[in-house]
Amino acid sequence: MSEKYRIFEKYVAEHKRALSRLCCTLCGNYADAEDLFQETWYKAIKNYDKFDKSRSFEKWLFTICINTYKDNCARFSFKKNIQFNTNDEKDIFLSSIADEQIRNEKYDELIEAIRELPEKYRTILSLRYFNDYSEKDVAQILKIPVGTVKSRLNKAKSLIRRRFSE
Repeated sequence: MSEKYRIFEKYVAEHKRALSRLCCTLCGNYADAEDLFQETWYKAIKNYDKFDKSRSFEKWLFTICINTYKDNCARFSFKKNIQFNTNDEKDIFLSSIADEQIRNEKYDELIEAIRELPEKYRTILSLRYFNDYSEKDVAQILKIPVGTVKSRLNKAKSLIRRRFSE
């Protein structure tokens, strides 16, 4: 077994859950999220020699994922409602997003509200709250100013609040 293979086996074990959450948030359906997940890992393996080992692997991986999603927006077409082929797919998706105790009908409504937001807000919310990155980290991953991250977070929260007040 090659050294690169062992390294990636470790990386996949450590980061598959977080990457899966991000892919599901970006794509909005299980099949496209799986494709994005696989393509992200493929690009990470292919470009591993370009990875600066002094930096965070997860941030680098998420940057690849987001850029891949943006490059393939037509293919990974976001659908307003998440589409699952089976209940098992839905369970896998929900378990990748949050802990058991917070998954209830209000949480489902929140996820639906997030799904209806424009992609730039969904991405910010996913990185900040589902993957627990700081605003500075989100800015680095998306290559945008911290102020833009803050304003998009505020706008996204405002849109969600408005929906729940209706």
